Amino acid sequence: MNIPRFIKNNLLFKITSANAFLVAVRMGFSLITQKIFAIYVGADGIAQVGDLKNIISFLEQFSILGTSNGLVKYIAENKHNKNQLNNLFSTTFIFAVIASLISFVILFFCSELLNDFIFGTDGNYEYVFKILSFLVPFVGINAILGSLINSLSKYKLYSRLNLFAIVVSTLVIVILTITNGIGGALLAVCIIPIIQFMSYLIFFSKESMVYINLSKLFSSSSFKNKLLSYSFMTLIVVFFINVTDVFIRNLIEKSVGKSDAGYWTAMTSMSKIYMQFLAAIFPLYILPKYSNIRNSFEFRKEVTMIYKMLLPLIIFGMLFVYVFRNFLIRSLYTEDFLAMANLFRWQLLGDFIKFIGIVLSYQFLAKRQIGYFVFTELLSVFLFYIFSVYFINIYGTEGIVIAHFARYIIYLLVVLYIMRNSFFGENREFN
Repeated sequence: MNIPRFIKNNLLFKITSANAFLVAVRMGFSLITQKIFAIYVGADGIAQVGDLKNIISFLEQFSILGTSNGLVKYIAENKHNKNQLNNLFSTTFIFAVIASLISFVILFFCSELLNDFIFGTDGNYEYVFKILSFLVPFVGINAILGSLINSLSKYKLYSRLNLFAIVVSTLVIVILTITNGIGGALLAVCIIPIIQFMSYLIFFSKESMVYINLSKLFSSSSFKNKLLSYSFMTLIVVFFINVTDVFIRNLIEKSVGKSDAGYWTAMTSMSKIYMQFLAAIFPLYILPKYSNIRNSFEFRKEVTMIYKMLLPLIIFGMLFVYVFRNFLIRSLYTEDFLAMANLFRWQLLGDFIKFIGIVLSYQFLAKRQIGYFVFTELLSVFLFYIFSVYFINIYGTEGIVIAHFARYIIYLLVVLYIMRNSFFGENREFN
């Protein structure tokens, strides 16, 4: 093999390399924000910020009615067909308007109920939900433009957009948290969609117009049936994932203590930081690639290549994180957070198994196998909650990360069983 030519022509390698730099930058700026949170709002505040991030995470999908994965798939398939692209984006923007109206009514007029459910009756953060109610349209536009970038595998542009958003978001979080404590921290997290929208305006507005015809927006809904199949499975899964996180945070608070809920949230935040190294390859590379694979031989070949390239890097990175976990905790947080050191082992093992499983299960999204996708994702979520309730009574907060590991072991086994004919045996044509 000509190694330099392989490196030059391998899109996965290019995306992974570019994302490695982005993750390094993200980790550096995350060190700043997490340190500020630890000092100015403490473990309790970090848990509240985690709850708000769960709400925004759901809105990122609901803002276009959960069609982001379908959008990536159909843009990749129709990127040279302007008429089909016009119909696709027209349908998506109609969805975004519907989602914005629904979200506004719920977030604005039910802000008190949401505050009591998410932050407890002691909290007084209704204003956060009212502000969010006006920002959902921006969240939707961000989701549409992000799907366009992912479907075109524009990894360099993806890096520039995220670098800008990371730097500006960090500045806003630091300033508002230092000056206003937990209220400022929540407000800063709340307005991040505006910062992301600014990054699209600066770096992608002209290029996006090559694919999006503004004069024909809202002119067609011909893709509604195709996209709504993704909407159903995505919204159900994302809703339960984020609601379960909130429930588990409440479970820890009641069973162990508020500080431990913050430690678990800090652990999951660190997990998301190093998993960002992997997250970008799924929409930027794997989903568009899988959408064009026509038989099980090509699928096995692609999955094997992904594992060979990434698993050694993941193993090395996770070993590094585990060995230097105390240093990372002191750097990112404060001495008070050293209690979370015993959470790393099971969290890292769970994340490792999760990656192996998701590389396979993304085939469900690519081939619109809705039932399999919803079943495996919901199974994972429900197992996580059930195992958490069981293990927390035995191991305390460590039981939550043990539950995380256990659920992904079962998840991987179930995915392998479902895909036994696609990943093993004779070559088969895909529909």
